[in-house]
Amino acid sequence: MVELTLITLLNYVGDNFCEYRDLGHDNYKSLLLSYSDASNKFGPLEVKKVIEKSENFKVTAIAIAAIKCPKHIVK
Repeated sequence: MVELTLITLLNYVGDNFCEYRDLGHDNYKSLLLSYSDASNKFGPLEVKKVIEKSENFKVTAIAIAAIKCPKHIVK
């Protein structure tokens, strides 16, 4: 299995986040649903490991979300 990276995780979560926001869910619920989907796909321990080891997680996550669906992030 290929090691999960921060960028891979956030790209996956970013796509799902945008889809959930398009369905009308708020930011928090969309984020939780997206990370739940990522845990199902990559495994909860892998997702947790990437999050724990990542530096600048918040900045990277916001940047990816702003690029993928700016209408939901930049107001």
